[in-house]
Amino acid sequence: MDCKAAKEFLSQNDFSYRDYDVVKNPEKEQEMVKRLGNRIVPGIVIRKRTLLGIRSKEYKFTGFENNRNDIVSLLDK
Repeated sequence: MDCKAAKEFLSQNDFSYRDYDVVKNPEKEQEMVKRLGNRIVPGIVIRKRTLLGIRSKEYKFTGFENNRNDIVSLLDK
């Protein structure tokens, strides 16, 4: 349910995202574990860039509903 809510929120607000099925793609599951430190889905990574397009920081979240306010705040900036 959390994955569905995250996808609906991102789509309704015209945010682009990449959706990986970690059950069908074990290499993506391993990448998620390496980046987030766990196997809990959805794993959400938001990259904030500077005006020059240089990646400045990654914000990582495990789960959507419990982190919704922080995610919305980052995406509104």
